[in-house]
Amino acid sequence: MLNADKTVTVIHHEKTADGDAYFCHVLRGVSWHTQNRYTVETTGQKPSRTHKIRIPFSLLGGYLDPDAFRELPDKAGFWTLAHEDKIALGEHESITGAEFAALSRSPDACTVLDIHKNFYGHSRHIYAEGG
Repeated sequence: MLNADKTVTVIHHEKTADGDAYFCHVLRGVSWHTQNRYTVETTGQKPSRTHKIRIPFSLLGGYLDPDAFRELPDKAGFWTLAHEDKIALGEHESITGAEFAALSRSPDACTVLDIHKNFYGHSRHIYAEGG
């Protein structure tokens, strides 16, 4: 995969009986592209960023769909990616709720808005788009 040279952390958020839980999973060798966009509003143009992340199939060891991940009694060694999760550039071994919320304001992180599983052809990967 072209330009798959970034290290990112997928941060999955789940509500549990005990409160909120945050699961971090570091991936090395991911493609990260940021596109600046503008939305036309009555007051003028409003800038926004769209992040396009491609996770090569070779990095999907331990990946489960969100429903299967939620049902696991012991989540060690597994990870998932769901809408409203965060993906941040760099390595994060753990994260607090306040840090998770602060990622929304960071140019080096995004909230996952769309996920595509492209598991066909010669360049199999998960494509995530975030803002």
